[in-house]
Amino acid sequence: MLVVLIVGLPLACALACGLWLAYSGTSTSHSGLSYIPAAHDIQYLQDTQGTYTIEDVLAMDMPFDTLTGEAAPNFGFNTSTIWLKLDLSGTLLNTLDKIIEIKNPLLDHVSVYEDNGEAVRLINHAGDHTYFSARKNNERNYCFAISIPRERIYTYYIRLDSGGEQLLAPLVVWTQHGLSERNSRDQMIRGSYFGLILFILFFNLFIYFIIREFSALYYVYYNLFLLLLQLALGGYGFQYLWPGSPYFANIATPLFASLSIFALTRFSQHFLEIKNHYPRANRYFQVSGYLLLANSVLCWIPHPTCFYISVLVVNGIALVLNFAIIPTAIGIVKKRYAPARIFLAAFLLLVLTVFGFLATNLGLLRSAFFADYGLLIGSAAEVILLSLAIVVRFKSFRDEALHNLQELNTLQAEQNVVLELKVEERTAEIQQQKEEILSSIRYAERIQQNVLPGADERYRIFPNHFVIYLPKDIVSGDFYWIGQTEAPKDQHNTEHRLLFATADCTGHGVPGAMVSVLGCNLLRETVLQFPHESPDRMLHRLEERLLSSMTGTNHQHAGDGMDIGLWSYSAHDRQLQFAGANINAHLYRKGEWTTLKATRRPIGLRDQIPASQFALHQIHIEPGDRLYTWSDGFPDMMGGQKGKKLKTSGAMELLQRIVEYPIDQQATAIRQFIDAWKGDHELVDDITIVGVAF
Repeated sequence: MLVVLIVGLPLACALACGLWLAYSGTSTSHSGLSYIPAAHDIQYLQDTQGTYTIEDVLAMDMPFDTLTGEAAPNFGFNTSTIWLKLDLSGTLLNTLDKIIEIKNPLLDHVSVYEDNGEAVRLINHAGDHTYFSARKNNERNYCFAISIPRERIYTYYIRLDSGGEQLLAPLVVWTQHGLSERNSRDQMIRGSYFGLILFILFFNLFIYFIIREFSALYYVYYNLFLLLLQLALGGYGFQYLWPGSPYFANIATPLFASLSIFALTRFSQHFLEIKNHYPRANRYFQVSGYLLLANSVLCWIPHPTCFYISVLVVNGIALVLNFAIIPTAIGIVKKRYAPARIFLAAFLLLVLTVFGFLATNLGLLRSAFFADYGLLIGSAAEVILLSLAIVVRFKSFRDEALHNLQELNTLQAEQNVVLELKVEERTAEIQQQKEEILSSIRYAERIQQNVLPGADERYRIFPNHFVIYLPKDIVSGDFYWIGQTEAPKDQHNTEHRLLFATADCTGHGVPGAMVSVLGCNLLRETVLQFPHESPDRMLHRLEERLLSSMTGTNHQHAGDGMDIGLWSYSAHDRQLQFAGANINAHLYRKGEWTTLKATRRPIGLRDQIPASQFALHQIHIEPGDRLYTWSDGFPDMMGGQKGKKLKTSGAMELLQRIVEYPIDQQATAIRQFIDAWKGDHELVDDITIVGVAF
C-alpha cells in the first residue's frame, strides 16, 4: 500500500502539471472564442433592501459605480442585491449569437435584462432557488444566450443575489463553440479530481477495515463530505444529484462544509494524538467540532438570517482551525512524531492554495486556471499526502511490532521458557489479525452480495432462469445484473424492456471485487440515465463512465476493464437485442444453436486495445427458446481426466446434454458437473453462468 501512494504522489503532481499545460494550451481567451470584460467596463449598483426592479434602475438618477482593479466582480459575504451594467458590441467575438456566462453556480437569483436602445426585455431568470429544469440550457453555471446585430451596442443589466454567501460574479462572453470547448476541458479536469477523491475514499475505507483505526474512518468521512462539497461548489450537485430541490441546493455548501471540517478536525485529533500531546488544545478542537455539528443543523432552518449566520460561522471556524492546526502539528513534529511531518506538509500546501485562490479573487494573482482549479489541485494533493501519512503511521505500528519481535529473539538464548510463552502470545495475536483480515473480506463479500440483484428481484423479473455464481476467492471479480426500463417508443407510447447482464472484471479477489462493484453501479446508473438506448449504446455509455472513473493524465488509463454481455428483451413484440464485449450469447431453438457474437474487445483498457463500436444483434424470440451467457472462468476451468481446460466446446457439449431439462434442473446439473470436473483442482478464475428460458 505504501508503494501505491509513493507512486501516486508524483503521479498527482504530474496530473496537475499536465492539466495546467492542457488548460494553457487550449485557452480560448484570446482566440476569438471568449471575451472577459475588464473591471473598468463593468458598473454596479448596490440595492441594500433588494427591492429595486428594472424599471426602478432605469428610472433612478443615482449613477452606477465603476469597478476598479483587475479582479472579477467580488462583493464579499453580502446580503444586498447587486445590479451590474455592461455594454457589449455586436462585432464582439465576430459572431451574431453569443452567451453570457456568470461563473458562480451558488447564486440564489440571477436575472439578465437587455436594453437595445428601443426596449428593455428580460432574457431569463435563474438561480439555485429555482428548479434546475427551469433553465434553458443544461449548464451548471448561469448561461444566457444573446444576439446583437453588427454595428450595434446593447446594454445588459444583471441582477445578482447570493443570500449571504460570497457574492462573486466572474463574467465571460462566449461563442457556443468556445463554451463547448471549455466545458469539455472542465469535465476532464474535475472528473479526474472526483475520481481521485473516490479512490482515496475507498482506499482508506479498506485500510480501516484492516486496522480498525478511527483516524482512517474519520478520514473516509472527510473525503466523502469533501467530495459532496466540491460537487455543490461546482454546481454538479444541483445539476445531477438534487436538481429537484432548490432548498437543498441552497444549503448544501454550508452543510457539507461544516461536516467535512468536522470530520477533518476529528481526524486531526486522532491522527496527531493531540489529547496526549496537548490536552488543552484538544479541548478547543472538541468544542470546535460541536460548533460545526450545530452549524450543520442551523443551516437547515428556513430563515435567511440562520443561513447567513451558518455561512459566516463555517468560514470563520475554518479560518481559525487552519491557523490552530498548523502550530499544533509543528509542536508535535518537534516531539519526533514522524507521521506529523507529512500531515503538516499537507496542511501547508492546502493553506497556500487557499491564499492563492483568494489572491486571484482580489486581482493580486492573474491566473484563470488557478482561479478555476487551484483549490481542486490543492485539496487533491492534500488528500493524497494525508493518505500517505495514514500509511506511514500504519508502517510505524508494523515497525514497532518488528522491533518487539527482535527483542524477543535477543532474549531467546537466556530465557527459552519465557520466549516460548512470548511466541505463543505473538502467534495468538497474529492469528487474531488474520481472523480480522478474513472478517473484513467476509464483510466485503456481504457488501458485494448486497450490490448484486437479490433472488426475489430476479425471479420477479425473470421467473424462468438460473444464475450460477462461484467466486474463485471469497469475493468475485464477476457480477451479474438485471433490470427493467420504460423506454420511449414514440411520442405517445413507452416500451417495457427487461435487461440482463453478465460481466467479468479484470482480476479477482478484493481488487477484482472493487472493480466489479464499481462496474455494477456504473451499469445501473447508465441504464437509469439512458433507458431508451440499445445495449450497444449502453455499453458505449458504460465505457465512458468507467474510463472517466479510472483515468490518469494525458489519456493514460488504468489497466482495469471488463468483459460484459448485455441483452434486453421486449415482451410486447418478443424482440431481443444483444451486445457484448468479449462475452457471447448462445441461443438454443428447436435443436439448433445460434451464437450471438460479441465484439472482440473489452470495455476499458484503451491503451492496450483500440476502440471500436459494439456490434448489436437483434432476434425475434419464440416460445421455448433458451439463452445462455457465461464468464471465461467457466471454459477456463481446469480438471477432467487429463487436468486440462474445459474450453468452450466442452461447455457447449454440457449444455447440449441438459438443454431440454427444466431450467432449475439445468442449474443443478451444471453445479454437479463443475464439482466433478475440477476435482482437487482450484478454480483459476471466478465463474458466472446465466441461463434464461422464454
